[in-house]
Amino acid sequence: MIGFGGVGAGRRQALHWTVSGTVLLALLAPMGVAPMARAADGAAPADQPISDVLVTGERVGGTQRALDEKRESTAVTSVMSAEEIAQHPGGNIVDIITHLPGLSAFSDMGLGQAATGEQEYVSIRGIDSSYNAYTLNGVRVPAADANSRALSLKMVAPYGIQAVTVNKTPNVDMDGDSIGGTIDIRTPSAFDFIGPMTKVTMQGDYSDLASKTGADFMGGGGQIETAQRFANNIGLYATGYFTRKNTAGETVEATGYGPTLASEATQTDFTKVHGLSAAGVRYDYYEDEITRYGGNFTLDKQDQDQRYYILGSYSKYQVKGTDTQHSINGGQVCYYCNGTTFSEQGILPGTYFQLRDQNEELLTTKIGGRNVWDRLTADYDFSYGYSRIERPNYVEGSAYGAVDTTGTTSFDLSDPAATKVTYGTSADKAYALSQTSDRLWKFQGSDSAQENTMYSGKVNLNYSVHQGILDNIRGGLSLSRSDRYQYQHQFFGNNGDNFVILDSSGAVRPYYNPAGPTVQALAGRNLSSFLDGTYAGQFRVLDRSTYENGALPYKYTSQYGLDPSTGQATGNPGAYTYNDYIRNTVYGTEDIYAAYVEANFQYRDLRATVGMRYEDTDFASRQWQVDGDGGAWKTSSNHYGEVLPSLILTYRPDDAFVYRAAVRQSFSRPAFGLIASPVTISRNDVTGQINGISQGNPNLKPSEATNYDLSAEYYGPDQMVVEVNAYYKSIRDFIYAASSSGAAPSANVATANNGGIVVSEYENGGNADLMGLTLDARRKLTELPGVWGGFGLGGSVTVQHSSADSRRPDHFGRDTWLPRAPELMYNVDLFYEKDGLKADLSFQYTGLQLVGLTSNNLDTYLQPVKSLDFSVSYPFAGVTVTLAAKNLTDNVQFYKTLGKTTQYLGTQDGGGNGSYVETGRFITLTAAYQF
Repeated sequence: MIGFGGVGAGRRQALHWTVSGTVLLALLAPMGVAPMARAADGAAPADQPISDVLVTGERVGGTQRALDEKRESTAVTSVMSAEEIAQHPGGNIVDIITHLPGLSAFSDMGLGQAATGEQEYVSIRGIDSSYNAYTLNGVRVPAADANSRALSLKMVAPYGIQAVTVNKTPNVDMDGDSIGGTIDIRTPSAFDFIGPMTKVTMQGDYSDLASKTGADFMGGGGQIETAQRFANNIGLYATGYFTRKNTAGETVEATGYGPTLASEATQTDFTKVHGLSAAGVRYDYYEDEITRYGGNFTLDKQDQDQRYYILGSYSKYQVKGTDTQHSINGGQVCYYCNGTTFSEQGILPGTYFQLRDQNEELLTTKIGGRNVWDRLTADYDFSYGYSRIERPNYVEGSAYGAVDTTGTTSFDLSDPAATKVTYGTSADKAYALSQTSDRLWKFQGSDSAQENTMYSGKVNLNYSVHQGILDNIRGGLSLSRSDRYQYQHQFFGNNGDNFVILDSSGAVRPYYNPAGPTVQALAGRNLSSFLDGTYAGQFRVLDRSTYENGALPYKYTSQYGLDPSTGQATGNPGAYTYNDYIRNTVYGTEDIYAAYVEANFQYRDLRATVGMRYEDTDFASRQWQVDGDGGAWKTSSNHYGEVLPSLILTYRPDDAFVYRAAVRQSFSRPAFGLIASPVTISRNDVTGQINGISQGNPNLKPSEATNYDLSAEYYGPDQMVVEVNAYYKSIRDFIYAASSSGAAPSANVATANNGGIVVSEYENGGNADLMGLTLDARRKLTELPGVWGGFGLGGSVTVQHSSADSRRPDHFGRDTWLPRAPELMYNVDLFYEKDGLKADLSFQYTGLQLVGLTSNNLDTYLQPVKSLDFSVSYPFAGVTVTLAAKNLTDNVQFYKTLGKTTQYLGTQDGGGNGSYVETGRFITLTAAYQF
């Protein structure tokens, strides 16, 4: 850094301190804190006590290194070190890094992830996670989910990680499809440690809700890592881990709503009625066994002017889960039989079961190097990545009772933790809750998977000019190819139609008159209580064996029953064809070519980074087109380019303060499943003419954004930091991508009548805006006497406002929020660090979020989510023991409503069951020994 000198410097410093002091006086003055100057090499000045003692085998720097990286960065960043990761409780990395300012976490119920008690996706400044770029050691991570660009981080365990860096104003050398920002997870090398090291960590897990409901509630695992050096310039780091935990979740949701007044029964705009009444209620119980295993390694050779390395990472996430549901449907009950829809007044009880097994895996490898020739530096690498999401043997089954046409019910679901169902008579209640009312009716099933294989290569050149104000020039090229494949193979004919249990005569019975055994006779167990007595009956949790044995032996085969009226063989559901098997299959490729150039100018304490990036995207796909009982392959493709200029200004008047300003252009590609999805053609049964087509839209435009950022940062003694960030994003052609649940977002589907043919495909939304302010501070209270000097305070708050035009006909003229963009997020930390004892008590709050648009104008929202977490660690005889507790106050994990208030509980969305989800508390005990 070039400093000011002479009298001018004094005047500039006086002005600088006047402005900065106004912001920081309230925090600094009462505590008598003065800014701490630092030596040029980053070491503490001579008049400051040394607060850190380096021990052989420990990581270099730790928290201070993360702060230094943040301070020296060109862009606005947040960095979490390995030490901080170890201190916070969490089953995966998402639960941990959302303690960073401006970040929030979420899980959807489309695949039941929220019911595990773990988060899955990370949002930066309230932008949906599909608008982030994700890298591992600087290499783009391939996302397998075809229906979202979001990367599920649930498979990433908090082991073998050196640091996580969140970049909120990425440079042009980073991926340009990053409207939200970039998240880079870095694994260690042997040179990140002072000397040789081997560490063994053992872990035990406890779930109190699983314990309370009689499920398996214990878990555990461990990790071993080692860092070794050879001949001083060759290093090897390697780690491996395995964990297994058991969880339980209790959920409730509404089956649907309709106008309360009969005079308003035909009103479809629910904002114009006097009130809504629930048609019924569903209660679900989830059991999950979660297994994670994997590891990473780094082998590198480092000399003064060169470095060569090879590294790899593998992670596997497996869930063996079940979902048991009991429902009560009342009022006007509708059912379908022989092509006719019937409607009766009464009570229809129901039972539903799903196998919720999931597997996800991620593999990345990278080989590269760095060479320095005087003023020229070259970085280059080649990488391979593979990711896969699969749902093997996804089996579901339903049981129903006959409609009790004389029964009456009403539902009050405004308090999901204490739902109220009122029955006309005690007999109505007994029928609705009896385990002998429902009989098993049918099975369904499928195997599905999505995978992405990515090959990437890049080279970066940096030339140090040091002439006048021009400091250096950088440039680079990169290319990548993604090979994508997805399928969903239905088990039974007619696109996975119901495989119905036949009666003794071989007849296929309708669901309101099933022939199978009663729920009471099915294998399972009874809960002593469900949601603290919310379910008034005895809740029976069913065993997976009934459904595996009922469906799996018959998958991909033709099964037949007898039509009782004719005695002839009839399909149940019918002959299994190639069309049934292949109908949801898509192949695709996506080639991305990128180039950038950047110049850095330094004038005294002001640094200007000016850059331009260009990204060219070329994709092609081949998807199965279903046309009646047959089909054929159909191809599609598109090509587009994005020009992405960027300007970042950094002002460093001294080592304590950093000011930044940035304006940049970014974009986000449409999810691959929106541009390349299976095609279905429907025809008139009599004439054979085409009635409608449902398909992806290869002409979807990428969302484009202009981003503005301003920030001020202060770095004081004892790892103190205070920062203020203001930001504004103007987005065009926004794509409503809030659904990250395995189902495509519903808000983008548009229909058009083209010559009598109704075409349904995805389309872009209109313009969107997001503006916000983040305040973040952390300070150790070292001036307090004795043991009190180990305490410290930290916290951040983000307030923001968003608006978006969906361009949906049923939302014409009405702006909404951006999906996943809460207006308020904050976290508060009370921590303690002294004499080896470390403790942290943290509270996180994420405010109201929009998650989906509806045709009835009562859009779906997530109610605020809160979590109070605690951890404490202390070394005993060389063993560091850590006790961590998550969700101490037993807050709700997921709470979806229709509308912004809690008046109307949410309904089923994206294939998931449960709009109000409780998962209880989680306790983890770890012991780590390093030698």
